Amino acid sequence: MATMDASAIHDRISSVAVKKAGLSKDAARDVALHMTDWLEDARRFLAFCERPDDYANDAVDDLLMAFLTHVPNHVAAAAKIYADMPVSDVFGVGAVSSEGNDDE
Repeated sequence: MATMDASAIHDRISSVAVKKAGLSKDAARDVALHMTDWLEDARRFLAFCERPDDYANDAVDDLLMAFLTHVPNHVAAAAKIYADMPVSDVFGVGAVSSEGNDDE
């Protein structure tokens, strides 16, 4: 798997956010932070995707919990700042509710 240069990714996102989305430098840096803070979670998930049978159940559970508790809020924040797109529950599963899962 190729390595990810978080600094280069951050700088590129920040630059595009200023030039193409018209964001202030501060807002652009915020978007870049929200899109790069979880790169290690992405790297771990992609490694799993390349060889899913190599991971024990506990390892899969650990990486899913790490990814799902860290990534969504960063992506939601970036979407709001960059594209003024607030999170909504498009799948109707209570994704934006603090209530428990109805399936339990």
